[in-house]
Amino acid sequence: MLKNRLIKKRLVLIYSAIFAVIALPVAGLLYDSYLHMQDESKAEWAMHATQVLKMANNRIKDDLAIENKRSFMEYRFIKVAKTISAGEQPTYSDLALNFPVTSCNSDSSKLDYCSQYAGLIGHFQIDPDGVFSTPYLPAGALGQVQLENKDIRESFQNRLKFIVRDMGIKNKGTAATLDTSKTAGESSNALDQLANEVDLSKSKNRKKRMRVERTSEQEQFAFNVESAKMDTSGLYRIFPYVGTMDIAIESFQAELNRQYIVFYRNVLRGEENFVQGFVVDLREYLRSIVDLEVGDYANEDNHLALKFTYKGDLVSFGIDTRFAVKVFEENLAEPLNAITMSVYVDKSVQEAGGNGQIISNGQLLFLIGGIMFLLLGGGLISIYRLTQSQLDLAQKRQDFISAVSHELKTPLTTIKMRAEILQTSYQKMDDAKRKRSFDQIASESDRLTRLIQNVLDLSKIDGNRWVANIRKDWPKAVLDDFVTMYTKNIEDHGFSLTVSCDSDIDRVQLMMDRDAVMQILTNLVDNSLKFSKNADYKMIIIEMKTEGDHVYLAVRDYGPGIPPSEMKKVFQEFYRVENEMTRTTKGTGIGLSMVKKLCALSNMKIEIENANPGLRTKIHFPPMV
Repeated sequence: MLKNRLIKKRLVLIYSAIFAVIALPVAGLLYDSYLHMQDESKAEWAMHATQVLKMANNRIKDDLAIENKRSFMEYRFIKVAKTISAGEQPTYSDLALNFPVTSCNSDSSKLDYCSQYAGLIGHFQIDPDGVFSTPYLPAGALGQVQLENKDIRESFQNRLKFIVRDMGIKNKGTAATLDTSKTAGESSNALDQLANEVDLSKSKNRKKRMRVERTSEQEQFAFNVESAKMDTSGLYRIFPYVGTMDIAIESFQAELNRQYIVFYRNVLRGEENFVQGFVVDLREYLRSIVDLEVGDYANEDNHLALKFTYKGDLVSFGIDTRFAVKVFEENLAEPLNAITMSVYVDKSVQEAGGNGQIISNGQLLFLIGGIMFLLLGGGLISIYRLTQSQLDLAQKRQDFISAVSHELKTPLTTIKMRAEILQTSYQKMDDAKRKRSFDQIASESDRLTRLIQNVLDLSKIDGNRWVANIRKDWPKAVLDDFVTMYTKNIEDHGFSLTVSCDSDIDRVQLMMDRDAVMQILTNLVDNSLKFSKNADYKMIIIEMKTEGDHVYLAVRDYGPGIPPSEMKKVFQEFYRVENEMTRTTKGTGIGLSMVKKLCALSNMKIEIENANPGLRTKIHFPPMV
């Protein structure tokens, strides 16, 4: 037994080691696969986010391309337009017409002019002397023009002025002289000179970001009218300008805070530097550059979030980013490169690798891993239990061999001893002693026969060689035959036998196997004789009674019974409550095991219960016919 326990402990260690050797690499592989899936999923979403960024940058580029084409003169209240009949004539600039400032949308179709910029606040210009103006309010010699909503326009201009100055945008003064008498090729050289002399940007690509606009004499005159300054006499001095002039115009730059974006450009007119630009509402404008993307973000099925940040969060669209994973982060293109665009994906969708999946890739992977570990663990546990059961069975067989050897040795020793006594002392013995010796030899021979028969029967049952001979028979007659045959053996053991039957049991016929019933009764009574030898009441009771539509046979003794913890084990093959080293009761441990097998082969059921004192074993016959 001690050896078996040591073997079982070793088996536990061996199977645990096998599990660890297999499970740890598999777990590592699954985790690596999970990380790979995460990376692939993140890469897919990052690719999507890259397209969104590209779309946003293209929108900014397109917006600024439109504004870059806007003439230097458009930032004034008046401009000069070419007509077919009258040539160049002064008229209102497009920006002057867009007041109050309106962004183009579905409701703006009736307006004469609207802006393509969402969230547009307005356009402005800062002259070389720092004077702030807008195209919505005439300046210079035109400043005395009466307008119906002039006070509103002035208030609006003051608002723009406050925003621009709050951003720190100022005119940095005059630039080097651009000789307008030069040819177009010479003008290009002048641009190179300007790029080297004027510190308006640190970019090495300054030349590429400049364009030249040639203004006519009429345009120069209109510009001078609106730029005229009042002299000491209260009159405006308008300086005529003869000839054309090349205007060098830079591409747009941007300054921003958490409310507004100010796009502005430097314009070089001769020695003068002008700052022109426009102001947009930051949140509305950012929304507009990704409107095609965020239009779907309000859907219930959306799993994305898009966020713009600049010194903190500016604006976000879609799901709550607190419950999402960041898959992309990149700055917008110039001039808004100070703004960072981030894309987030819902954690479950990011793990799933896409929308519409019932179970995420990560969950599927962990499910597969869990099933693998369960199968591996279950398989090893099953193998361990099978090995353990084989060890237990081997131990029981060994105990059985020991028990059979002991059981065979005892009657053989008794028979040999009595035979030797008869051989040496037969003449000296009286008839009573001779009879007692012969009876003991016969009793031990019967015991030996039953033991051998049990072993043979068990071998037949286990080898499927037992042939059940089930036919109609009288159960009471079978019981009577057993009582007649076995009463003497019971009495020889110092027990009394009591048989109790229902009055009508003689008329009952059942489908039964007579030999199996006899063998069952023999084993049950033998068990009672063995385990009740020290009982206070040496009595065995056999009952045969009807219960509903069936008959049961019960054998009851007054022995110690069976501990409740052992009830389910007593039917196991070779099982004994006592082990072979400490047992005090005769037997081989196959009695109840064989009884249960015979019952199963004969369509009967066995039931055991403690009778306090003693044990009661019931055999239920098939229903009556």
